[in-house]
Amino acid sequence: MPNNNHLDTNQRVIDRPFTNPEHSLHDLATMRHMARQLVDTYGDPVVCDFGPGKKPICQSDPQGRHFRIYYVHPQLLFSLKELTVVGFFGEKRKAADIKPLINADKKFEAVFNEHTGLLSLSTVRLPNGDFGNLVLFTTPEARDNWNNSQLHRELVAKISPPYYRSIRLNNAVLPQGLEAPDDMHLLRVKYIDYNTDPPWRAIRELAQ
Repeated sequence: MPNNNHLDTNQRVIDRPFTNPEHSLHDLATMRHMARQLVDTYGDPVVCDFGPGKKPICQSDPQGRHFRIYYVHPQLLFSLKELTVVGFFGEKRKAADIKPLINADKKFEAVFNEHTGLLSLSTVRLPNGDFGNLVLFTTPEARDNWNNSQLHRELVAKISPPYYRSIRLNNAVLPQGLEAPDDMHLLRVKYIDYNTDPPWRAIRELAQ
């Protein structure tokens, strides 16, 4: 990302609370929960359908969170280690229209299988309309290929600024793959504030 501000590990940006370091703890906990969901749900033959034309698996919890799970390449997902992870968390604008997001999801679904390094994608929608995504890749190169694909770049540029006030992009790794979801750790966090023109951007590298 161009023009990134570099934040220290515990640095706070007073007028941008979405960048507070405490969010990383909450984001990581949610990402680990969603990784465990991938394991638990895959073992349930009632909800898992890997046939042609398969639909995402939808679940809800008592906290009012709604989840969707896409197993794009499940055999690779459960056989590889050192998985590359991206966790996305966005703050919704009050009057944002969700329809463009739904249409974008459908376009993404249509091209999942074209990206061999994309292993799974999970989403969570909170009661307030905020969204989070967990995306697992084979390698950092596969992640970058997905991010730099024409469809991804076009939809993000068109959809994200009208819907989100700000977003956090967490880069993480699963050293033992889904054999140990709770071993996931964060490498860096990228921040974007869409309330300025051009958007304000920052990055925080995290100690290993």
